Amino acid sequence: MATEFALEQEIILLDGRVLEIFHSGTEESTRYHVSYLRINATPHRDGVKVRLGRAYGKDDITGGRRWTMSAEKFAEFQVFIADAITARDNGPAA
Repeated sequence: MATEFALEQEIILLDGRVLEIFHSGTEESTRYHVSYLRINATPHRDGVKVRLGRAYGKDDITGGRRWTMSAEKFAEFQVFIADAITARDNGPAA
C-alpha cells in the first residue's frame, strides 16, 4: 500500500520499496529504491534540517532533496519515513 507525506511544494510517496518525490513546479519526479536511500537530520534553529537522497560511500548522500522542517512537521515525517527505513533495513520480502 502506498503512503504519502505532503510538504509545501512536494509530495513524497512510498510505494512498497520505491520512494518517489513529486515537485509542484515541474513535471519530473525523483525516485529511489529504498536499498539506496539515506536520510540525515540535524537540529536547525526551531526545527530540523533534513536531507534525503542516494547513499554514497559510508556516510554521504548524493543528489536528493533538502528541507527545513518545524519540529512538529519533522515528527510527522519520522512516522512516514519509518516504513522506508524498515523496508531498506529488512531487505526484500520473500
